[in-house]
Amino acid sequence: MLEINDIRAGYGEIEIIHGLSLYVNEGEIVSIVGPNGSGKSTLLKSIFALVDIMGGEINYQGELLNNVSTEKMIKKGLSFVPQTENIFPSLTVHENLELGGYVSKKKLKERLDLIYDLFPPLIEKRKKRAGTLSGGQRQMVAFGRALIMEPKLILLDEPTAGLAPMYISLILNKVKDINDIGVTILMVEQNAKKALAMSDRGYVLAAGEKKYEDSGRALLENEEVAQLFLGG
Repeated sequence: MLEINDIRAGYGEIEIIHGLSLYVNEGEIVSIVGPNGSGKSTLLKSIFALVDIMGGEINYQGELLNNVSTEKMIKKGLSFVPQTENIFPSLTVHENLELGGYVSKKKLKERLDLIYDLFPPLIEKRKKRAGTLSGGQRQMVAFGRALIMEPKLILLDEPTAGLAPMYISLILNKVKDINDIGVTILMVEQNAKKALAMSDRGYVLAAGEKKYEDSGRALLENEEVAQLFLGG
């Protein structure tokens, strides 16, 4: 579904990602883990044309994505949930979800019903301003905004960052629920062990380069990966 070949990306003249390649098959959950500053979030942003691409190719369903606008990517079935500023806090939960569907109003009610089915805690909060919700509930709103356009592939950047421990497992379970309805997931996650445990495959990044790739289980069982990147 997604294939990245020898990508180099960064900000201005500063290269953060150095010749990295990876792929995501349809239906998979794929996690990207690694230390802070390793380029994980920059990699996701490069896929969604939010940073400068200095070389390499990004292909989605056989089509070159380099220089494709964000709006066209959304229409092609990609969504991106950034780590921060991923909701409109002054709008209600329902308004946030409706705004997520601005590209197409077709069958919007049915799509909204699906979001509320996936995230029941939002039903009673639908008229509340999103900024008043707990961190976990705000993340559900962000997921809902990404899902409202019925994407085939979602990029998730640190979905549990800053959440209270009680919400971390809940949000990761919701990621699994999203995958179960047929959405492919490429996720950057700081809780590396939990992420790899639920992933079909994973990549370990360090200093903007790919250091390891394997199944999620194999990476968890790799002693060197555990020692260097997973806290032993």
